[in-house]
Amino acid sequence: MTMIDPRPLDILDPDFYQDGNAHAKYAWLRDNDPCHWDTVNELWVVTRYDDIVAIEKNKKVFINSDQDKGGYRPNLPADQSIIGEDDPLHMARRNLVSRRFTPRAVMKWQDHVSATVTELLDAALAKDDVEIVNELAAPLPAMMIGLLLGFPHQMWPKLQEWSEATIALGGGPRYMNDAGATAVMEFAGAAAGLYQQKKGCPADDVMSHWISVEEQRGGDVGGSPFGLDQIISDCLLLLDGGAETTRTVIAWTLLSLADHPNEWDKLQAGADLDVAVEEFIRWVTPIHNFCRVANEDVELHGVKFLSGGHRRRRTSRGHHQQRSAGADGLPRGQPGPCAL
Repeated sequence: MTMIDPRPLDILDPDFYQDGNAHAKYAWLRDNDPCHWDTVNELWVVTRYDDIVAIEKNKKVFINSDQDKGGYRPNLPADQSIIGEDDPLHMARRNLVSRRFTPRAVMKWQDHVSATVTELLDAALAKDDVEIVNELAAPLPAMMIGLLLGFPHQMWPKLQEWSEATIALGGGPRYMNDAGATAVMEFAGAAAGLYQQKKGCPADDVMSHWISVEEQRGGDVGGSPFGLDQIISDCLLLLDGGAETTRTVIAWTLLSLADHPNEWDKLQAGADLDVAVEEFIRWVTPIHNFCRVANEDVELHGVKFLSGGHRRRRTSRGHHQQRSAGADGLPRGQPGPCAL
């Protein structure tokens, strides 16, 4: 692979990822500037695997919940969803729903999922031309996540529309728009309506579970308020996170198989599909970046991140340091860049 100098870098520009050269640009950054200052977005872009893992694990210093410089999304104050909180509150809120998404829990929906996929594929195969994202990759997660949350099946087109409009807002303030804001308000209204419905008629779904937790714990989870506002935030998080991940993996997997027909041939010859799906998820990283804010001074590769993210400087050692072992070859499927 020939490395490509991405400067001037705008890490939040969709073209950075969509022009087919993202990994060549990552390679240049890892070799030449592993902690690169993005002047457009006022973020440090960290691209080496070991550095990203170290930041992700150091949860006491690198936080999600900043309300000034930005939380888990660049230059946007953290919201009330699970990923806008830090441990131990993050883990307490996450534990409320995590068991709903274990392999064992999901297996009970296997027949329904298979029937839904078959229906979508049958409709697609009846046409001469198929648009994979709009006719398969996007409807499937909207249907399944809507079911898990407790929405009626007929709402899936609206859930798909809301997820596509709201996910774009996470790119930072410049991606905020009226359509996205309207979608957030419409979804909040629908989620509040579902909340009231499930209060009177609970079922085996995530919304009913949240309501049960709220009532049993007196509106407190992890020592913090837990009620309708937090439930709506987590409801949108699960919709957006699950829908975007599924859309991305399906769409980019098919593009990758088109680029690597020998891998397609292996599938047709009977390769283990379970192993293949795990590899698809690893190969096609669904999340391009994550953001953290340092709550104390930290130095990495000669770069000093100052608490709060307001002032930044490079120390005299610069960035020409020996790479840490295993950090110089970020393959697909490993974490995308970390923005600080």
